[in-house]
Amino acid sequence: MKKIVYLLLTAIMCFALCGCSNEKAANALKDAIYLEKPVINAANEGKIVIIHGYANMSKGAQDLDLGLSFDSPVVTRNVQILEAQTKSTTTTTTTNNKTDKKEVKKTTEYVWKDVNVKNNKTPFKTETFTGEAKIGDFTITGNPLKVMFNNKNITVTREMATRAGLNYWKQGISKAFMTTRRISDRFMTTNSELKAQNEGASRISYVGKEKQSKSDYTVAGVQQNGKLVSTKEFTIQYYAGNLSKEQMIEKNK
Repeated sequence: MKKIVYLLLTAIMCFALCGCSNEKAANALKDAIYLEKPVINAANEGKIVIIHGYANMSKGAQDLDLGLSFDSPVVTRNVQILEAQTKSTTTTTTTNNKTDKKEVKKTTEYVWKDVNVKNNKTPFKTETFTGEAKIGDFTITGNPLKVMFNNKNITVTREMATRAGLNYWKQGISKAFMTTRRISDRFMTTNSELKAQNEGASRISYVGKEKQSKSDYTVAGVQQNGKLVSTKEFTIQYYAGNLSKEQMIEKNK
């Protein structure tokens, strides 16, 4: 059973990272047009085209929920909410192998929990936004961009918080957040009363990507209006390195 689950997860990951790795894709790639240089030719419109090169950001990602734009092709908004958790500690006294006394002590801890859904309590959730990048003349969008670039830190500023209509909270020296409530500088001390007052507050930070891809990439997709895209018949594929048409076909067998 474990082996079946592992194989299924491997297949899903492969599909998510590289597109449709199967015999249908391999056959479709046999008729693909391989370009030594990523230059658009109108005659290739609607056909599968294979290009390679370094991807460079051409349009930054945007968080439209908060009206923020970034100098990064991919940005992930990380959202957490402060929740109270009850912790039970049981103390047992034993004499002559018999339990004399059992005492249960309950304490409340306040922890930041990831938010992956939207509701009245948490209007924002963790979400990834993509912009656009180019390899030569061709524009690449969507999922390929999440793989092609190295991560980079995005510093939340007071200006960003003001623009988003949220509060700015700098925790410690380096980490800063936007928050749905104003938070005291003493908030992260051991004073549980302060934490209790802020239960339900959300905090938001961001992680982005560098503007140039971490390596040369080979991309196969359908040429449409200057972009390489997926269609019902073919899912865009992207692999690190400068691969030949034959190597692209082989990866799908």
